[in-house]
Amino acid sequence: MKKTILTALLTAGLAGRLCAAVAEDSKIFTPFFDMTLSEAGYVPSAGNIFSGGNVNTQVGLLSKITQKDQLFGLYNFNYTGQGFAPQDTRQFTDRSMSHNFTFEYRRMLNERVRLRPGVSFGHDYSRTGANEAWKNGLYNMNSSGLQLAGDYLFDSDKNGIVTLSYMTKYVKFPNYTDLLREFQNPDNVAGVNGNLQDQTLKQLALRPSWNSFFGGLTYTQQDYKNQKVVGSDGVYNGTKQKDKTATLDFGFHHSLWIFELYPMVSYSMHRSNQNFMRYKFLGATTTDPLNGSSDVSFVAKNYDYNETTLSVPLDLNVTSKWAIGGAISVVSRKYTDRPKRDANNDYVAGTTQKNLMTTLTGSIRKRINDVAMVRLFYSLVVASSNCKFEQYMPYNYTGNSFGIAYNLSY
Repeated sequence: MKKTILTALLTAGLAGRLCAAVAEDSKIFTPFFDMTLSEAGYVPSAGNIFSGGNVNTQVGLLSKITQKDQLFGLYNFNYTGQGFAPQDTRQFTDRSMSHNFTFEYRRMLNERVRLRPGVSFGHDYSRTGANEAWKNGLYNMNSSGLQLAGDYLFDSDKNGIVTLSYMTKYVKFPNYTDLLREFQNPDNVAGVNGNLQDQTLKQLALRPSWNSFFGGLTYTQQDYKNQKVVGSDGVYNGTKQKDKTATLDFGFHHSLWIFELYPMVSYSMHRSNQNFMRYKFLGATTTDPLNGSSDVSFVAKNYDYNETTLSVPLDLNVTSKWAIGGAISVVSRKYTDRPKRDANNDYVAGTTQKNLMTTLTGSIRKRINDVAMVRLFYSLVVASSNCKFEQYMPYNYTGNSFGIAYNLSY
């Protein structure tokens, strides 16, 4: 679910950056197009070989009305197929598809200040099983919202800009059901499950960029409409769930001689007032928090974590068309209060859960022309965690993947 929400947020943020980046000249209409297609095979250390594809397409159009007024529209389509993913995010077999639309009106107040109000709409779909229809996905999501951004242009020669933006978005999950509520009240499934994940998202961001350097601070708050917080007695109380995420990121894209470097680092702090009640088996009733032999365990602040992401891609341009690439990606998530589990699904008191996923990639890239390129790649994934209970989700594994990607951008 959180991945789906972040996709919607990032799409809205991307629209703002594209609006700022599209060239402003004498053209009445300026199109934008970027598409990446990839297909890969995956060989995990445990389990069967499988394949998966990814599609990410952005289509935009900037319309010049007057010297100070412009309109910008952006459509983003994203499909994520089967593949490896950081622990606690999704299964290998999960697939998702999203359609997001953003429309902005841009007004130059003076030579340096620009105002950008806008609206956005989104439809996200998910599939967790091969026979599941897209329309029945548990975390299918519909969203709509408003946004307002202000740009300060401080260095036109090096694309210097500082953007302050605010967005509010209403999100609905029409298919979501809560298994715990159904277990507690099987005769009133609709009454206890209706609109539980529906929420209002609010996001405030400050993002500067200059001379191919970029970064920013983003704060996101999710206020749930009906989802209540579960108490230590296993019963939902009157407090509604509220999640908060603060993210700081920095990166740049630079070319030095025959090298192209694209490093990026981010640090996120996620906090939620939601707790977790773990039932070791159906019908468990004995509660003894964090006791290894307990049938039922209560974990307060179960979803709070700090996450660091580091990505360092590098291309070595051998000729004007051919390049050899390499990349390292590291995702480290540390839970603040969730204790680790042993192989028997018992909590181990005194130690919190930690996940680490490292990906090493080698590739060969060919530039077909000024707007298109193709890349062959191989990746080695090493995932590790001190959580040893892996009946429902893999935490400790190695994986190999190999595939091809095609990019078209203008």
